[in-house]
Amino acid sequence: MGNRKITKKAIKGKENLHPSSRKAAQLTRVNLRVDKLKSQTKARKDYADAKLQRPLFFLHSLSSPHPLSLPSLKALITDVYLARFDSRIEEISSERRAGRPKPKEMLELEEIKRREWNEYESGMEVPDLTHGPTSRLMYSWVQSETSMNVSHIDLMRHIRVSPNGEVILTKKGKAEEMGMGAPLPGEVEGEGDDWTGLAQKEAVKQGMEVEVK
Repeated sequence: MGNRKITKKAIKGKENLHPSSRKAAQLTRVNLRVDKLKSQTKARKDYADAKLQRPLFFLHSLSSPHPLSLPSLKALITDVYLARFDSRIEEISSERRAGRPKPKEMLELEEIKRREWNEYESGMEVPDLTHGPTSRLMYSWVQSETSMNVSHIDLMRHIRVSPNGEVILTKKGKAEEMGMGAPLPGEVEGEGDDWTGLAQKEAVKQGMEVEVK
């Protein structure tokens, strides 16, 4: 009995409780527990959304199942992913009146950009789009309009990429185990989208932002 949790429903006469009564103390504990559970649920959702943002971006960058070359993946990171807020920052900057402090949104976006560039300099973990099985698996989700969730993250092979350092495998993934190991007919490694090309970069710069649903 000592470990039984008391719910609001179990507290009778809670509408007219004396502030210092035992029932009032019980109700306070119940409310605190409910608030804590709500807070934990929101924290878990926020954490899940944050974990999904990057994989979702790279998922929606795919226009074919073919793996990218490493230079192409690096260009996708530097010229598209790390630059995804540039147009919004420029827009806010152009609307800001002279002498006025930077708006909160601008400060937040600039901080994200600074933090992510620092991360890339030391090594940024991204889905390995240079890995044929992973790119084929991810593209199959695009084609089937699969709604990605946190459970999909460990299915993708991940690597840590930096401007000049070696590529480091961080997650093996399970694409081969899921039947994505065989190359497609006529597939050549590194012949996926060429993100080093100006035309493709300009097309995506028009607004490639992914919202977590």
